[in-house]
Amino acid sequence: MGVILSFTKVTSEQLSCLIVASPQAQEELSQLERTDGDPSGYLDKAWDGLRYLLEAAGTGVDLCDDSLPLDEDEEYYGWPAELVGRTAERLRATPFTALAAHYDPAAMDEANIYPRIWTRDGDAGLGYLQFHYATLAAFFADAAKSGSAAVMHFG
Repeated sequence: MGVILSFTKVTSEQLSCLIVASPQAQEELSQLERTDGDPSGYLDKAWDGLRYLLEAAGTGVDLCDDSLPLDEDEEYYGWPAELVGRTAERLRATPFTALAAHYDPAAMDEANIYPRIWTRDGDAGLGYLQFHYATLAAFFADAAKSGSAAVMHFG
């Protein structure tokens, strides 16, 4: 077990209802599921490595954006459609090779980038990040295409 990060696509209306219901929205939030056919927004434990690389590459994407907390435990955050759209544009403009140029396992372990596997896993760690970056980019491209908002779960 460990700390994971995932995104679920929701409509702007659904997000508005969750914001209004906050902090009582815990039950609704825990029951959110992706629609069949939608790309997964599940980043597993790769979130901090991706956050590190996105920041190092100067993409302007902040995976830990917490502007709209949706619950008292601060595990769920709302990403309005505008933020989803901007994020999708920035991810589309950033090939993984731009992130991979900043992959430094020793520096990442030294900086305590979760889950501290980088030196141990070396190139396999980079492959892990590449796989989850593709997941992230596909999720945001799909969500932006439909004008959707998103709910981020961190926990």
